[in-house]
Amino acid sequence: MSVTEATSLWNGNDELFRDNKANQVGDILTVIITEDATATQQASTDASQNNQADVGAGTGIFDFIRSFGFSQSDSSNATGSTSRSGSLSAEITVQIEEELANGNLKISGTRSVKINDETQDIKLTGIVRPEDISPQNTIESNYIANAEIDYEGKGVIGDRQRQGIISRIVAWLF
Repeated sequence: MSVTEATSLWNGNDELFRDNKANQVGDILTVIITEDATATQQASTDASQNNQADVGAGTGIFDFIRSFGFSQSDSSNATGSTSRSGSLSAEITVQIEEELANGNLKISGTRSVKINDETQDIKLTGIVRPEDISPQNTIESNYIANAEIDYEGKGVIGDRQRQGIISRIVAWLF
């Protein structure tokens, strides 16, 4: 006769009931960056000034003064407008650096991609609420407080986008 032992289907595995959302220091989550920014500013100035004076001829001991008049006018108009827009779409995996006293999480991460001697660097820091993290451990960038997103390119193309030293000096002077 052989003896058979009974075992549980669950084998003491508590993973079934565990929430795998990132919520502790060292956990990682993916930030979906979708940033669009547009700014427009317009200004208009219109100013004018007119002055006129007439002085009559002198009488009595002032009869040597002849009548005279003068007028002066000045006007200026100025208009200007500025517009700027930019967008960034990317994904970056970050790590929880610190749990703050109120339960919010401080995150930071970097991603560097090099293709054909062109390097693209993304750096992200900010603060997230644990309830904004999805069950797939993702969060959209517009849910990050104090977000700092740096996106920089280095290489042949990135270097061509920067002004030369002389152009920068001339722009600074004028």
